[in-house]
Amino acid sequence: MRLFTELCGSTFSYFPLLRRDGDTSFDEELQSFREGLVQANAFLAQKGWQDGPFLLEEFSLAECNIAPFVQRCCVLLPQFTGKDEIPLVNPLAICDELELLRLKKWIEAVLSRPSVVKTGVPKQDMIESAERMLERFAAMSKK
Repeated sequence: MRLFTELCGSTFSYFPLLRRDGDTSFDEELQSFREGLVQANAFLAQKGWQDGPFLLEEFSLAECNIAPFVQRCCVLLPQFTGKDEIPLVNPLAICDELELLRLKKWIEAVLSRPSVVKTGVPKQDMIESAERMLERFAAMSKK
């Protein structure tokens, strides 16, 4: 579990795609994000439980740790991309495009897990919170 968290935990870091600081381009950040998804897929395919969707036979502490990031990534990236000449970024669509079947199965299982759904932040609250955060960062960068 620890290895999974260390190797794949940053895969769902959506923030660099939402707030680029000028040092890297959106395309570079997107390529890095896509590479992380490919690596997570490879890890799950090689080391994950082969008869089910999760890392281990059952939902594990690794999934508990990463589920909030997966939720935010899968909600916020499609919400805040696809506008102003920035391509739409949808992690599940990228899984389809790159044929990351094991990762897509895992993401869908994590997102639909009852405990994850019950404890997750409501989608609209998540979006509004991210909007406020991005507005604050934009205002700070103008100073």
